[in-house]
Amino acid sequence: MVNAENMAEQILIIIVAGIGDVVLASKAIRALRLGYPNSKLHLLTSSEAALLAQNCPYLNQVYPFPIREFRSDMKAFPKIVGMVLKLRQEFFDVVLNLYRVSSPTGALKMGMLFSLLRTVQKIGHDHHGFGRFLDVSLTASTFEGRHVVDAMQEIALKAGGIPDDRGIEVYWNPEAETKWRSFFGSIAGKIVIGINPGGDRANRRWAPDRFAAVAARLVKRFDAQIVLLGGSGDRDIASSIIHAIPSGISNLSGTIPLEELPYVISRLDLMVTNDSGPMHIAAATKTPLVALFGPEDPRLFGPYTTPDLYRIVMKDVPCRPCGDKKCRKPICLEGIHPDEVLDACLDMLQHHCHR
Repeated sequence: MVNAENMAEQILIIIVAGIGDVVLASKAIRALRLGYPNSKLHLLTSSEAALLAQNCPYLNQVYPFPIREFRSDMKAFPKIVGMVLKLRQEFFDVVLNLYRVSSPTGALKMGMLFSLLRTVQKIGHDHHGFGRFLDVSLTASTFEGRHVVDAMQEIALKAGGIPDDRGIEVYWNPEAETKWRSFFGSIAGKIVIGINPGGDRANRRWAPDRFAAVAARLVKRFDAQIVLLGGSGDRDIASSIIHAIPSGISNLSGTIPLEELPYVISRLDLMVTNDSGPMHIAAATKTPLVALFGPEDPRLFGPYTTPDLYRIVMKDVPCRPCGDKKCRKPICLEGIHPDEVLDACLDMLQHHCHR
């Protein structure tokens, strides 16, 4: 454990994961800033997540790590080497991995990265042998049976962080407020409901036609304005939903820069979403939300916000949690009926929207 006076000048936080995971880590990052008010906090994360993290006021520098690009294109390998060499030019008093190590291969890769970094102290949790590369390690059970936010904060506290009673946070580019003023002004007075039908994992996506059925009924009942969200890879999904709804819908899928997305989500009256990064952004912005869960356990990965701000719709199935990304019979999602999602939406609107 770092000395009580917390004199470390340079700390490198590693979260090589998606945008949702960086949002979930915000509580731990804040604890580190509270514990090290005068230190330089650096973050190494995925290229995509770096776009969100760059607006975090607790961080001094964010390094984008092109690991996801490498998985789809070997040509990205020189960029990975270049980033490691850049990090080796720095000397860190503390390097800590906040994210869970979920496989022996992952432990080996993270261990190799830790071995290449110049640091006094390496901190993380000992799972699948990752502890062999660490100076200070938490037990393999750190992430078991608890929300990932609390597990990551425990690692931060072990490194000298100081906890508080606040939840997760997300920040956006301040220019977003000016950029999107006219859009929200044009739908002022309406109930604005965001629909996020995509996600980076196919086994977490509810069927687009079912999202369309829920959206159409919300438009008819409330004259609501539906705002379709998603990345550039979700445009086909968005198009299929648009064709099923004749009016009252704005398709923003693939048009919102990631560093502006939190602001757009913060302006919604309700968010209906798959288990995804935008779900965690909604929780962080205190936006009321209805979340559809398939293979993952919401006790571990659910919205980290007050219970009154979300409803989870899911089916009890014997195969949850499931790591099969190519599941041929996703009964966990297929069993969810649009009526159940609509009921959850009506419940949230009743409690949080008084227009």
